[in-house]
Amino acid sequence: MAEVTIRYCSPCRYLPKAIQDADAILKEFGETLSALRLIPGDHGVYDVAVDGTIVFSLDKAMRFPESTELIQEIRARVKPRKVRKKT
Repeated sequence: MAEVTIRYCSPCRYLPKAIQDADAILKEFGETLSALRLIPGDHGVYDVAVDGTIVFSLDKAMRFPESTELIQEIRARVKPRKVRKKT
């Protein structure tokens, strides 16, 4: 099981974006994660990491991630939960 962390700039008011991304991640991966943590930071930080490895950095990309982009990066490192077929 993997741990996803979103470190966001609290003074910059990036919390709503962090919550939006966390919601998308939980909907996709749910119980396959051991934890999803929102960690307040400062200095304009917005980093998303899987098991300590940064998969997206606002500083490097010079933009915020799209939720689908984050899902794709995380999926490369975590198996998504299985979806049950409705009968």
